[in-house]
Amino acid sequence: MIPKKILIFGGTHGNEWTGVMAVKKYAEFLKEKFKHLDLHFIHANPEAYLINKRFRDEDLNRAFQFLHENRPDSYEHMRAREIKGLVDSAPCFLIDLHTTTSNMGNTIIITRDHPLNFSIACGIQNKLTETKIIFSPDPDQKYLASQSETGMMIEIGPVAQGVVDAHTLKETLRLIEKILEEISSHGDSKALDLEIFEEVEDIYYPQDEKGQIEAMVHEDFQGQDFMELQGEYAPFKKFSGEAIKMNASEKLYPIFINEAAYYPSKLAFTLCRKIKKG
Repeated sequence: MIPKKILIFGGTHGNEWTGVMAVKKYAEFLKEKFKHLDLHFIHANPEAYLINKRFRDEDLNRAFQFLHENRPDSYEHMRAREIKGLVDSAPCFLIDLHTTTSNMGNTIIITRDHPLNFSIACGIQNKLTETKIIFSPDPDQKYLASQSETGMMIEIGPVAQGVVDAHTLKETLRLIEKILEEISSHGDSKALDLEIFEEVEDIYYPQDEKGQIEAMVHEDFQGQDFMELQGEYAPFKKFSGEAIKMNASEKLYPIFINEAAYYPSKLAFTLCRKIKKG
């Protein structure tokens, strides 16, 4: 069964303004177009948005795994509790809006292995063939989108942080509408024929003995998200100019290459395996 309530979150990260504008400026338009759906538009992290930073105290999109703890000094911890209460008040489908500085194009990310999520993603991919589907298993349920069994993230890039880009906003709204159309017309018996990129390994920047980054993403690797890798490849270049090579023993595909938000954790990109779900 499809949940009757649909929660659409924008600005989970305060410097991703596309989602904020989507929920603030287009809520009434979408409610009017999809009158038969119980739509709720929520600005997820207004405090971080006010200071134009990813978060104020901690990453809201990682905070839900710590709900069992007491973190009185964390705004995002308090906000995660509020959002969790909203989600748990009735069965719902979550749509969490994000952007990235990486060359990800139009992407749907699924974090919970529920048939409805993959069925809706299949319908979207059939109609918007350029849309990539990522499965990012979240056993700790740290992400906002994981707080319900049914839901997904929209991730679009590249776009700079803290700006409103007309193309990115247009594509975000287009994906929201397609998700809502799939929900409106969905039947549980819909056959699956879905291409998925399943996350398998995080790759971190080379570091020196003090933990400082000692190489950058190679210019030939930059922007090559979803490029097929097999055998030897050179994702990094030392600041002295020497390429750093790695080896892929099977066909793998990099995503979130050189994402600006991941520098504090020194995460350079994530490798995925392409699978078929049907």
